[in-house]
Amino acid sequence: MKKWTTALGMSIVSLGLLASPALAEASVNPKEERVPIYVAMTDESVTKEQLIKILKTKLPEMFATYSDSDFQMTSMSYHYADDLTTRYELMFQKKVNKQMESGSVSFRSDNLEIEHLYFSPASVKDALFPGKITEEQGRKIAEDFVKKVASSSNYVISTETPSYFSRLITEPITYNYSFTSTEKNIPIQDQSMIVSVLGDGKIQYFTQMSPDQKRMSFEETTNVVTKEAALEKMKDQLNLTLQYTVDYSLTSSKPAVKLVYLPAPNVIGLHATSNKWATTTGKVDSLNGKVALQPLAPNQLKEPSPITIDDAKEIAKQLVASQGNTTKFTIDHAYEHEMNDQAVISVSYSYRYRNGSFGSSIEFNKNTGELISYSDFYSPLPLEDDETENTVPRLDKDKVLAAAEKYVKELAPTSVHEYAKAHTDPVYDKESKVHYVNFPRIKNGLIVNGDSLSVTIDDEGKLKSFYRYPLDIEEWPDASATVSGEEAKKLFADALDVKLVYHRLQNEDGKYELVYVPTVKGQEYYQIDANSGEIVSPYVQTEKAKVTHPTAEKELNYLIQAGAIEVKDPKTFNADTAISQGQALQTIIKSITYFYEDYYAYRPEQPPVSFDEINPDHPYYNVVETATRLGILNPLEDELNIDQKVTNEQLAVWYIRTLGLEQAAKHADIYQLTIKDAADVDPEKIGYVAISHVLGLQGAEQSMFLPKKEVTYAQLAKSIIELAYEIAEKRNSGSYYY
Repeated sequence: MKKWTTALGMSIVSLGLLASPALAEASVNPKEERVPIYVAMTDESVTKEQLIKILKTKLPEMFATYSDSDFQMTSMSYHYADDLTTRYELMFQKKVNKQMESGSVSFRSDNLEIEHLYFSPASVKDALFPGKITEEQGRKIAEDFVKKVASSSNYVISTETPSYFSRLITEPITYNYSFTSTEKNIPIQDQSMIVSVLGDGKIQYFTQMSPDQKRMSFEETTNVVTKEAALEKMKDQLNLTLQYTVDYSLTSSKPAVKLVYLPAPNVIGLHATSNKWATTTGKVDSLNGKVALQPLAPNQLKEPSPITIDDAKEIAKQLVASQGNTTKFTIDHAYEHEMNDQAVISVSYSYRYRNGSFGSSIEFNKNTGELISYSDFYSPLPLEDDETENTVPRLDKDKVLAAAEKYVKELAPTSVHEYAKAHTDPVYDKESKVHYVNFPRIKNGLIVNGDSLSVTIDDEGKLKSFYRYPLDIEEWPDASATVSGEEAKKLFADALDVKLVYHRLQNEDGKYELVYVPTVKGQEYYQIDANSGEIVSPYVQTEKAKVTHPTAEKELNYLIQAGAIEVKDPKTFNADTAISQGQALQTIIKSITYFYEDYYAYRPEQPPVSFDEINPDHPYYNVVETATRLGILNPLEDELNIDQKVTNEQLAVWYIRTLGLEQAAKHADIYQLTIKDAADVDPEKIGYVAISHVLGLQGAEQSMFLPKKEVTYAQLAKSIIELAYEIAEKRNSGSYYY
């Protein structure tokens, strides 16, 4: 049997402008990934034809027009270290109106149910603002889809998952819906489906998350504590802890930190039949008070020691050798790259054996020599015919913690003092026979929620995985809260509610048990701002106040919600007032590309100054430099006055540059303007105005373009939507990429 292991990375690409010096930029917040283990298929027990038949039977509206030749089945099945259920993958693509549409579908288990689906349509123009469907219509489409693919009819839509529309007008509207499986009308906590519907009504994405259906059993609903009693007990005994939490802003390239109150991280809720507290490690009679955080080490155990690629290779060999797999270990290649502004060395390796190989990578911080991530996937793989299952008994909790701490001190000696000893028990995976240990990051004596170091130990005490992603936090709020702990608890108690769910607690048989989980404002995830006292959910979008307008209301409000237009007071905002050059540029930039206010603030090189009057301290500095970098502004040709109002002909220049058509626009002599006021157009801008007018980006009033007229907020909102449509068309034709 041949085996391979492949870590699937998230591929993030962003807007690139044709014929302009735009940079492809992205900011991601990496997390430890669930890595699929691929196994070469040695028989034809599952065929491509079987999978195609399932697709066409369940989803005829999507796949009826596809022929068998439009599908391709991968030559390998796969599973996961913590889930040995076999999966099969089918990819598809075909031409529609001369454009390619494509996607993939994965099937699992013996009954080959659809687990994941991704669809990339040939055109997304109809899904762009304002779209063809409403959110309510999208919900109906999602519900119908789930009925077709779900193995049971027990899924109900969740009211807790908000729908997000894109920040960029050049990307399609997407409505996201979450469905939860139920047993006796009670939600099952770890069984859910997510469906994404595009603004034109097409399904873009589907995934279901649930364990093997064969192993499910549920606690009986008799002798359950009443909701009122559970709520009262939580209000009385559930304590809050002051923590830092990592906050990712849409307009910043770096995470920030807030001071918040949160329930203890190990508390799940209240077990509904025993009236005991349900925690991540089991059921307990009472909750501990405030637990003192103890650093893994009082100080650094070692000064930072930069390493080379050769050093990294040698450390990788030693690390794997210590795990007993030396004879099968081979380094494939190593390279340097940057991750979160840190220099990283990645060493790709594989285990080679009788019939094949499998592998992954080990990553190090180049400047400190510390380990960042490592995973050993050797043990979860299916056994060879001559191999026997490891029968080592389960390792004692104290020995697990001791082993985990030892590895952290050895592999992260420079930053070990930034992490606290585990304040929750290790979580044991009976199937994989490994223990998961989490060490929270600490700062100023507080837990940093959202930043930790995780280690996996097997029953022999060996390291199976190591993952840390130290965030580069520039500023830390003072650890003293404006809102006292008592005030926070009262705010929490006043807003608290409970919900009865089925939850797989940490028990040997994996049975689902009845648990009351705390909710606030209908959300299971919430925080109390320790300075303002506001209760917020990090997963709920705050809708901004809307404005009214006779002709551009929808466009204006869409751009306002997306953050492209800033309105301080909707009551006094007048969309018919002229917009300044700075504000117009900012709206364009925030509409077509992901924009970070601090793009240049943390870069080591000297910040560029493209326009003398716009220095790094200027409020529009980042906007202007981004526009210059994308080719919308040209310092050699443009006169820029941020506070002056933008005119129709100036906007035409910016739009045509955005589309990468400036070279065509510069040949002014080949254009004949059909507008009545052609003589009023600046001779150097004739080509830009002509193209903008022909493409319908900017209209004419009674055949008058009015080139010198100042553009209003409403006019900009209407025209920038047309710009988005044009960008979409160019993307489809391949002449505009991102």
